[in-house]
Amino acid sequence: MSHQSGIQLSENLIEVFANDVATGNVRFLCVSIENESLVPNGTSPIESTFESDYKKYINEYIETSTPAYIFARLDDKLSSGEYKWLFLCYVPDNAKVREKMIYASTRGTLTKELGNYITFDSIYGTEKSEFTWAGYQKYLAHKAADAPLTKREQELAEIKAEEAKTVSEYQGASTRKSYAPGVAFPFTDKAIEALSELTKSGSNDRSHNFVSLYLDNEKIDLANTANVSIQELSKTITGDAPRFTFYIYENGSNESLVFIYTCPSRSKIRERMLYSSSKANVITAAENDASIKVVKKFETSDLSDLTKEYFDEELLENSTQNSSYSDSNNGGSGSSTPTGSIVGERIQMLGGTRQGFKRPVAPGRRRPAATHSSSSTNTNSSV
Repeated sequence: MSHQSGIQLSENLIEVFANDVATGNVRFLCVSIENESLVPNGTSPIESTFESDYKKYINEYIETSTPAYIFARLDDKLSSGEYKWLFLCYVPDNAKVREKMIYASTRGTLTKELGNYITFDSIYGTEKSEFTWAGYQKYLAHKAADAPLTKREQELAEIKAEEAKTVSEYQGASTRKSYAPGVAFPFTDKAIEALSELTKSGSNDRSHNFVSLYLDNEKIDLANTANVSIQELSKTITGDAPRFTFYIYENGSNESLVFIYTCPSRSKIRERMLYSSSKANVITAAENDASIKVVKKFETSDLSDLTKEYFDEELLENSTQNSSYSDSNNGGSGSSTPTGSIVGERIQMLGGTRQGFKRPVAPGRRRPAATHSSSSTNTNSSV
């Protein structure tokens, strides 16, 4: 009977892993145990084919006497469109006894928590040669040479393959297309109807200015709608689970439709990963299916960040940047210098994306000043 070490995933690892899965731009993610916690210990980008990247990068993570966990993204996809992954567990014989015991007893925790979200094969070894490209090919050959199936098992395998093909063909013909990275879930009719209401101009014509969405049975469904002032916004968004919120911020005669992704720190790991990897597609689908236009995107784990002062600062800053960009394109000399704020520093841009999301940076690192996407900001009354 195996025993768990009690070592858990760090917040930083959860964020990095969710981001890597969402963007699809990372080939390798190395995980180590430091200070009794599982932490990210290096990534490598996708540059070419899996074989080429594997040969180029694998030796950077396989050291002679240091254990490591390594996630490698394959080029193959499941019928659902998600990438397959490979999990490598390297625990060399000449590692320290305590390290070998800790890595062996923590492996189950890591694969259980992250394996709930991605599909992967696993390779365990104690020699560097087992993790070379030749070693990986031997693993595949051994896997393919498993005991032959009985006639009944072959029939079941054929049935499953046919079912998967049917589902894949149905999805390809019936579901919407999205070109944002990450996972795409369809919207319910209620969600689209509620979002469409936000296209109306003026508060007198709209039944609500706030739409909260949540994930339910692999669909984006409507949580609730409301007419909310900026002072009541943080109290209206659910504080015990992630949410996607579309909100029309009214500042005098100006109206701005913003998207807010909230993920409380006490949210479940699986929830964080699902919401984080699908948020870009939520915006894409909302804009396509409900004909709305989001002018600013926010992400936070602390609802108290959502204040009038912060919205005013960010929307004004975004407008100033876009104005300067327009002047520059027209031969002008306008420029703008982003200014940070306490809240602006807490809600950081999500690295590697073009949608302008924000998130906290890794612990112990200097927080950069807030930056902004170059998407156009519309501040008139027709959102």
